[in-house]
Amino acid sequence: MKKSFCLLICCIVLVMSQIISGFAKVSATIEYACFPSQVGAGRLFLVIGIDGRSLSFQKLANKNYQSTATFAIVVNDSLKNYFAEKIDFQSPEFADSNQLKQYFTSTKMIPLPEGKFNLELLAFDLLSKDTSREKAVIQIVMPGFNEKTNSSNQKMSSKMSDILLLNEGKFVVQKSIFDQKPEVYRLSNFYAVSDTVLSMYAECTGTHLSYPGGSGLVSRLRLIEATKAKSMDEFGSIKRIKSKEVIATKFDINIKNLPTGNYLLMWDLIDSGGKILARVQKNIQKSNPSIKSDLLETPLVLDGTMEEEVAKISTEECRHLVASLQPSATASEQTSIDFLRKKGSDTELRNYLLSYFSKKDKENTLKVFNDYRTLVAIAGKRYSTKTMPAYQTDRGRVFLQYGQPNMIENEYSDRFRKAMQNLNTVPYEVWYYYSLQKPIKQTDVIFAFVQENRGNDNYRLLHSTGIGEVRNREWRKAVETNATYNYDRLDPNDRYDQSDSKKFR
Repeated sequence: MKKSFCLLICCIVLVMSQIISGFAKVSATIEYACFPSQVGAGRLFLVIGIDGRSLSFQKLANKNYQSTATFAIVVNDSLKNYFAEKIDFQSPEFADSNQLKQYFTSTKMIPLPEGKFNLELLAFDLLSKDTSREKAVIQIVMPGFNEKTNSSNQKMSSKMSDILLLNEGKFVVQKSIFDQKPEVYRLSNFYAVSDTVLSMYAECTGTHLSYPGGSGLVSRLRLIEATKAKSMDEFGSIKRIKSKEVIATKFDINIKNLPTGNYLLMWDLIDSGGKILARVQKNIQKSNPSIKSDLLETPLVLDGTMEEEVAKISTEECRHLVASLQPSATASEQTSIDFLRKKGSDTELRNYLLSYFSKKDKENTLKVFNDYRTLVAIAGKRYSTKTMPAYQTDRGRVFLQYGQPNMIENEYSDRFRKAMQNLNTVPYEVWYYYSLQKPIKQTDVIFAFVQENRGNDNYRLLHSTGIGEVRNREWRKAVETNATYNYDRLDPNDRYDQSDSKKFR
């Protein structure tokens, strides 16, 4: 009887609101490119990919379904705001609500002068019951122009834009880069086996100031293997071009036979004397385990010990080790790790571990790797639940991201707790870090976790003083009140203070 009553109530709510609402937090990936301008403001171009699975959706009058992600976007420097706007990014309309479980992309172009800026984005879902806000802060540099002259009294100015990656076959040549459809822009720098073409777009502005219009220049695009600094010339492009105010370039590179590895995608403009006028580059990752090359046959660690150690590990442990990198990985690494933990082959998983730890510390790769394995093992033993591996829990994530805390206190040993007679006090832990080095150097950082559900051993992160972490200054009031406190009643304006440069979840 009780079960039937609950079902009846749910049906009434859905009929009245036509909103399918949940508690998931908005998940979005941010890519940006700065396009400098010789005259007037440059342009900051934002590409925002939004995971439909993280949004609630609404049934429209035409019986289709749609989601909306709302972003508050602010651009400022130390003196003033240059841009502030609240923008609703709507998903396409779908006849089937299951189709919303995919990424959709939106864009925004913001005029900006030369200088350094903070780009602040606050994301939320108005249809969701979760009132929390996801925040990211990105450091932006809009290049300016050097007005000094050379001996010929010519302005020496040529500035590259950032590289924008494109989805194959979507770019319309007749349209400006800013007028393309959102699905043109690629948000991941990871190219799987099935990705056979790398498409990119970039601009160079101001070459005509040093080289009168029509002067001959050379455009060179290369892929450089990151570990060996080897130029993969067969995957590049060299052609002669003419100088002009804006050189807009779109390249398509066939990477079907590009071996697995980490690469720099590099675009150079060179004058007739061999001088490099401007350069821009972007990190690229490719998975192609069936392609054999000297890059794969040569161990990444010179003495071979790291490669031998990884070879001893089972495929499942490799998969778990790669997945456990998520808490500490950069935004550009997240997509690769997510793909590998789900679909990565044995060779891809092992190659990724070799590459990742070789880049982290070339001199002590094996030690850093073994320290990491130990950390993952401890996290698994302490913070895994029956349904979640350690890296997916809040305590496990913090442990893997920041390491072992200097001190841990609970509801009984907490030195700062009030005298509590309430036997229903919620179990909680306070972790103390005397110093942290990331994302920037910090001292005296705390993390407060609470066990909301007595039925499992999973603790939720309720408050931290760390940069980029959740912040709820009333957390002690919550845990010291009683075990049924509604944690979402805490100050919504003090919930999140994220500062990841490219990715927030």
